[in-house]
Amino acid sequence: MSAEHAMDPALIDSGVQHWPDIRFVAYCQQTFGLNRGIYNTIDQWLYDFGYRDILSRRALTLAFLNDFKEKHGAEHRGPILRFGKGGLTKQLHDFIHLPKQLFLHA
Repeated sequence: MSAEHAMDPALIDSGVQHWPDIRFVAYCQQTFGLNRGIYNTIDQWLYDFGYRDILSRRALTLAFLNDFKEKHGAEHRGPILRFGKGGLTKQLHDFIHLPKQLFLHA
């Protein structure tokens, strides 16, 4: 994981990335409005991109969601994150490839 998109130290200390899958997904749903389908898409995309270790993918998932929330916080309304057609993969691509400041303002 890039230092640019480091996970919140409080989340690391809480061990959330070590929780069982159902509890981790429930946390993401309650905290970010992420449904299971979007979680699965993020997890599969990161795996296909080369992040084979589950802890690395979970840390990146949390970093991505935190950064996405920071980037779109004022625009995000409602209980579920919405990315639009093709929007999630574009956001993931930008998150991985752009420095954090560019990602947040792209």
